[in-house]
Amino acid sequence: MFRSTYYRRIQLSFLLLIGLPIVTMSIVSFIVIRQNMVDKLQMSNDNLLNVMAAEIEKTIDDISFSSHFMVNDSNFHNYLKDFADTARLGSHEDYSSFVWIGDGLSLISSKPLNNYISMYLINRADFMIASNSATDLTLIKKNLPGLMEKVNMKLPETLQWLGMADGATPGKGSYFIARVIYDREENRELSVLLISLAQPYFEKVLQNVEFGETALFDAAGVRIAGSERIEPDGSPNAEIEFRSEVTLGKTNWTLVYEAAEQEIFGRMSQTFYVGFGIVILSFIIFSVFSMFVARRLHNPIQKLQRVVRQFGGGNLDARLEVKGQDDIAELGHTLNTMLDQIKSLISDIENEQERKRVMELEALFMQIRPHFLINTLNSIKCSLILKKDMLHSGTIDSLMSLLRAYLKVNEPAMLQEECKLLGHYIDIMKIRNEIPLQLIVELEDGLERLIVPKLALQPLVENAIVHGLTDEPEPIIRVQGSRQAGRVVIAIEDNGSGMEDQELERLNVRLASDDEQEHSAYERVGLVNVLQRLRLTFGPSTTMEMRRNEQGGVTVVLTLNQPMIDRSLSGQERGGQNA
Repeated sequence: MFRSTYYRRIQLSFLLLIGLPIVTMSIVSFIVIRQNMVDKLQMSNDNLLNVMAAEIEKTIDDISFSSHFMVNDSNFHNYLKDFADTARLGSHEDYSSFVWIGDGLSLISSKPLNNYISMYLINRADFMIASNSATDLTLIKKNLPGLMEKVNMKLPETLQWLGMADGATPGKGSYFIARVIYDREENRELSVLLISLAQPYFEKVLQNVEFGETALFDAAGVRIAGSERIEPDGSPNAEIEFRSEVTLGKTNWTLVYEAAEQEIFGRMSQTFYVGFGIVILSFIIFSVFSMFVARRLHNPIQKLQRVVRQFGGGNLDARLEVKGQDDIAELGHTLNTMLDQIKSLISDIENEQERKRVMELEALFMQIRPHFLINTLNSIKCSLILKKDMLHSGTIDSLMSLLRAYLKVNEPAMLQEECKLLGHYIDIMKIRNEIPLQLIVELEDGLERLIVPKLALQPLVENAIVHGLTDEPEPIIRVQGSRQAGRVVIAIEDNGSGMEDQELERLNVRLASDDEQEHSAYERVGLVNVLQRLRLTFGPSTTMEMRRNEQGGVTVVLTLNQPMIDRSLSGQERGGQNA
């Protein structure tokens, strides 16, 4: 049953890897939210209250440190003693003491304390000095009698919590703390240090709650800051589901948190939406993973496609590695058998065509008696050397090299040898056309041993000379070879008169076409013949393109298939070893 259910296995993988995780995650998320949400919220709120309490206690520690410094600093104590009974600034000494005490208060309050804390020093004559000279003393003087009544002069050097005092705006008062500075020599107080902690400071600390409300109460249960709906002894509101309290050890203040039932369910709904988002994300992840698994199941078909493409691109040795015994494996065996038969058929056709070309070339060369010509030219060359005519003897030598190449035109040659033959051909054309023709060869390392059909580049150079360089005062032909993107590119460039854009386009269209009847009617059949010879060697992906260059001439670009080159090189090396 499963032998022919290839796509059913893919569908089953989607069902197991996507549907099952989604259902599992949904059920687990629902159970976890329902069982653990209340406990987690309670723990989170308790931690938040502890953080708030730690912040307030830190501020109280800073206040205690600042006041303790004033009490125990001997220089400050002496100035306070001199200023204890000053009711007004009547002398330079009074003014100096006033300035020194004010600067000390300002310095002490500016370093350890925050901007919500202010300090006031009141001597025995009720003369007040503020830590900030720019502070408006109207409100503090208004509340001063009531605050001083709460100060116990018999508790020197101890922080006394006086409670809240109203401000200029309702709900914007300050909490006051007092410390009596005592003179042990006179056994009486020198002054009273009042420290105010503005109500916005408490509001800032308490505003970090995401949902619910908080309030701060002093030891007597009086509200310092926070929500007016929270009571120190517990709210009678039936909607209140959560209530947490934290007591500050140094002040006996109580920090209270309350949350309504509606807010709790709102939070749980938000958590549920987050869980649902996680389910969606898991769905996407598992979808991608299931696609990966399905792709692995689809790999055999992709391998079939890849083998067919390679075989169609000229790699006749491409075969499918068959594993298993399912329907894909059976298809692979059939495909390999078919490719073997096609390769054998192509080989037979190529051998037959090659035999025909050899027979035609042999019949042609039998008519021109090539050996007789070479021997005759060699005699002429020797005669010219004896007469010290090196120019014409060199030309005869180049002609002999070309004739030898024509005799072995059906044999492959290295690119370096082909370029050397081009040099001989250039020598002959320089004498024949009486032009100062120059040949420049630039080959990338390793391409010298590239196997190409013999005399494959000569028609391209001949075409450049005949159609573009006869009237050029300084004609140059440049042959360049390089590797680009896994292929070999050979460019033959001239600086001749060039070609019209329409003609170039027409040539490139003809060269890109595979219609043999169209090529047979084309007047420049030499270019087409070169392309066909190269395709027989390097495969049908070989291309030829003609471009206009910067010198005004034409560049012929040949692009050869790299894998075919590698096999040609290895074949040459095997031939050398056999020789």
